[in-house]
Amino acid sequence: MSLELNQSGGGETLATHVSAGEHYQVLKLATGGTTEATPVSETAPLPVRNSSPLFWRVGFAEVGAGLQGLAAAEMTLLQTGAGMAVSQSGGNLVITTGTTANSETVLRSNLTFKGSMLARYKAILSQRIINQTFRFELADLIGSGLSYTINSATSVTVTFPTTNPFTAANVGQSLRLSVITGAAGIPGRYPIASVSGLTVTFTVSAWPASGSGLLTLYGHNWLANEYTGTTATNSSFDCQRRGWNSGATGATINTTASPGHVAQIAFDVLSASLGDALVASTTGYQWASRASRIENIPDEDVSLYFFVVVQNGSTAPASTTTLTVGFVQVEDQGRDKVRITTADPVGSHPAPVQVMNTLTVNQGTMVALPAGTNAIGDVGGQYRANATGAASIHHIVSAATTNPLNVKASAGRVVGWGLVNTTASYQYVKLHNTAGTPTAGASVAMTIAIPPNGVNNSPPSFGGIGFATGIARTIVTGSADTDATATTLGAVVGDIYFA
Repeated sequence: MSLELNQSGGGETLATHVSAGEHYQVLKLATGGTTEATPVSETAPLPVRNSSPLFWRVGFAEVGAGLQGLAAAEMTLLQTGAGMAVSQSGGNLVITTGTTANSETVLRSNLTFKGSMLARYKAILSQRIINQTFRFELADLIGSGLSYTINSATSVTVTFPTTNPFTAANVGQSLRLSVITGAAGIPGRYPIASVSGLTVTFTVSAWPASGSGLLTLYGHNWLANEYTGTTATNSSFDCQRRGWNSGATGATINTTASPGHVAQIAFDVLSASLGDALVASTTGYQWASRASRIENIPDEDVSLYFFVVVQNGSTAPASTTTLTVGFVQVEDQGRDKVRITTADPVGSHPAPVQVMNTLTVNQGTMVALPAGTNAIGDVGGQYRANATGAASIHHIVSAATTNPLNVKASAGRVVGWGLVNTTASYQYVKLHNTAGTPTAGASVAMTIAIPPNGVNNSPPSFGGIGFATGIARTIVTGSADTDATATTLGAVVGDIYFA
């Protein structure tokens, strides 16, 4: 119905919906601009935004100094350290370190990422020498272009312009001081010593006695893989939550020497892991888990940037090293967990789940399966194929006896059968765990009952039953284990599959 406003003055009329004597205003939605609005209807519904998972990848196809082309749109070069150089060539980001002590180059993604994610990058180092650090990390940004004052060689005060995110409760927590200009400050991870008003004072080491300038404060929360030292097959992996970390794990990786490796940081909010793969093509599964963390994991609502950091030590390195980065990428993962056991998987997704031609049985025994074999049901033991890569067949046409016969004179598995009863009464195939000729009615390990004029069929894809000594069979007409009544000619025909 309608409702007139200011009836005596000829007011507007409102469309209303009446419920329990009360008028409720009716609103009509429209899309588009004020002059070309389209009323929402069944034929013109409200648009729905597709919020597909984020996939961010940066390559370095363009050539030139600094960041070029699409890479420049996706990442920011915050600082090129003294004596260092950044360029793109051959489809790679190339950073040379020079030999200036405490020099630091920092790049950062323009996008932030949060929650469960998977980050990958390709890295090659021309050499591994002391007094150099190369770090790839996901970290939060606290502030950039912040003023700092050096109080002494061990104390630096940073000032926030308006709001200080820290209080006295944050004392002892650590952050990264980086992109330092002005005085010759030393980039690094330093703990908070005190907080007052808009200032935060950090305990540092070996800084100049005085000076001031600007710096970037980041990494209250982070996940990082770092290359230090002289061994091409080592890296350090760790993460930090709200200023606290556990201490890096020394991980054994493939190699940072040419052709390099692709590293993978997997983060599912409850755990984090590092994996890697060689760049060279292989015929097998490439990813290997290298390190993991199940504590001090960043919270799911923390926005993390992707950082690439190159830093010379306080002692000048002996020579220049070249870092070559083939690509960087981050992908939203969600929390689609795969439950293989009753325990929460360590690292949650240290590497993508792959089902290959191996099978875990008997609490950890790894046994090769033939190509194309399906593992179905509770395997519970070893299943080994014969030399041809398939189960063997034992064919049966019963004689007018108890049909004692050895099938396999060593340990094995019955993996299936297909048996037909041609008579009007039950027939029984008895299996014996022996390496010799069995005796009907003695030491029966298993009975296969075949109904009158019927079939008992278990396809060979069944996991199988283990026989520790050997596999043998008899065929009788009684169900009792002690029965030794001979069957008739051709009463039972079919096959037993074994391995």
